[in-house]
Amino acid sequence: MANLRAAASTGHLRVYGTSLSDDGALPWEEREQDTSLLLRKIELHRDEAVKLLASHPDLLRFLDAATCVGLLDPVSNIVVSAMLAAAADPVDGASALAGVDKDMKQRSLDGLVAFLTCFFPHLTDWEAVRYLVLAEADPLVAARIVIEDRRTTCFRPGSTATNGALKLALKCAMVAAKHPCPSELAGVWLSLCSSLDTLEKAVSLLNSPGDILQTLAKQQPYVDGIGSSLIRPWELAARRSKQAAKVTHQYSWSLRRVLLHTIHGFYLQALARMPGGELRSCYHRSMLKAGHCYGPFDPVTNIIVNTIWYKATFPPLSQLDELDILGTLNLMRIEAQSFYGLVSFLCTHDRDLNADQAIRFLLDTDLNLAATKHCSSVHGEQEAFRAAATAAWHHRPDAQAAFLSSCKTPAVLSLLSDNGGQQQLSSQCVQQLAMLLSSAFRSTGMVAHQKQPVAIYKRRFELTMYEGRIQRRAHKRISRKIRAALSRYEVQNLEQACYQLHVVCGVNTYVSGHDYYHHSHANFLVTRNVGSVGSVPVLFFAELSNKNDDQDSQLLCCPVEFPLPGAGTFFRLRFFFHQIDKDLH
Repeated sequence: MANLRAAASTGHLRVYGTSLSDDGALPWEEREQDTSLLLRKIELHRDEAVKLLASHPDLLRFLDAATCVGLLDPVSNIVVSAMLAAAADPVDGASALAGVDKDMKQRSLDGLVAFLTCFFPHLTDWEAVRYLVLAEADPLVAARIVIEDRRTTCFRPGSTATNGALKLALKCAMVAAKHPCPSELAGVWLSLCSSLDTLEKAVSLLNSPGDILQTLAKQQPYVDGIGSSLIRPWELAARRSKQAAKVTHQYSWSLRRVLLHTIHGFYLQALARMPGGELRSCYHRSMLKAGHCYGPFDPVTNIIVNTIWYKATFPPLSQLDELDILGTLNLMRIEAQSFYGLVSFLCTHDRDLNADQAIRFLLDTDLNLAATKHCSSVHGEQEAFRAAATAAWHHRPDAQAAFLSSCKTPAVLSLLSDNGGQQQLSSQCVQQLAMLLSSAFRSTGMVAHQKQPVAIYKRRFELTMYEGRIQRRAHKRISRKIRAALSRYEVQNLEQACYQLHVVCGVNTYVSGHDYYHHSHANFLVTRNVGSVGSVPVLFFAELSNKNDDQDSQLLCCPVEFPLPGAGTFFRLRFFFHQIDKDLH
């Protein structure tokens, strides 16, 4: 994503847009210094491990197979991984050391960075290095610093999402550290979770390494589904975190991506609340053009209100086709426009804020603009909304600003809450909202003039129509494959209820390959019990074949959880939990 930059604007508006001149990264020299510092810290930990193993020369030779990656402090991780190598080949160690890269420092650095960037997908490598420097190369302490720095309030040790992310990150870290048996080593660490206290004490004393080796050799593989034991590593890391350095740098670049992920989660919720028939037939246009998540309500309500108002005020000039797929890039565009609108609103509303502080505020409050200090006047609030609409490229920013300043009426809130708060809106409710919102806008005295489309050259028109036909064919193919996958899911799971496709809200056709992409990934919403108003749509994930429809029956289709606000830092679809072993091999 491009760097935030205040665009030229008139009056008191602070409108933020994009600038491609800076990607937010540190200078190369500074990143090199951080990497050298982290390598030095790893070297010091290795020296400490050598001291611990000095009286056991038979174990020293296995340090070449060791790594800082693990669930204890770095020194203990090195000692335990060396012992694990010894336990795997207690005779001569030849097989345990075969093919191992002898540069333990670089392997550990690669593994540590992979652990953090896998656990927190919005982190860049250089940001991960900086967090690891602050944590003295301790992977779980570094993860806790990230969680605290990003204010990830939804993080829960032992939860399904956290456990899945931890297992995935640990396995990927072992691969990056070039361990010959990454899945096995990660599995042993996970199986040791319930006895980490005993292991930590035994390593610090190292009086009887033979007993430790015997315990490691007999260690049973980790049994997936035992989540309670995975809490203990975080508790021990919390104890070590008290000695970690405090964050002294801003990491605004990846925070922007976290905020975008949070915004995306709210759009999924808004799509789920809209009635399927109206969404596919007419409201897809107004949501993608002007369904912004800024406004006087919570983000999901703002999206719905802006969508319904825009369709009522600026209706389409021609009949719309019914669509059951929202273009992925179109959805990303309205999410990015909302991002710039939110930041511009806050910075215009409070002139003491800069863009980075505004992003922090938005993450802390789950994008709730009502948490800001009240404007001194209605005009001040309207100016802030005008800055948001201008930054979001709304074609009538003055009209949207006037509307958002006038629509916070008890009747609107009552109508939305009467429908169940989180339930899907009925068609009647949407019609009533459209009338209420139109009335609120008319009370501002503004007149909405519908602009005629700008004439374009014939060749450009023909090219646009040709590209549209190609896209429609691709959408029909994806829609057909998703419906077939849903039918197979019903049969395989003996579902009594009938699933109906609500809308497809994300498709990535570039999966599994470089020369040729073999698969597509899709997220889509489905409803149960056709005709049941008030049912809550379920978010699904499916992997589809780009070539052979017959292969789809062997691929995955399953429900997944809606992403929580701020959970983009460690949220993982369950698909990846089921597939990680296959991917690693």
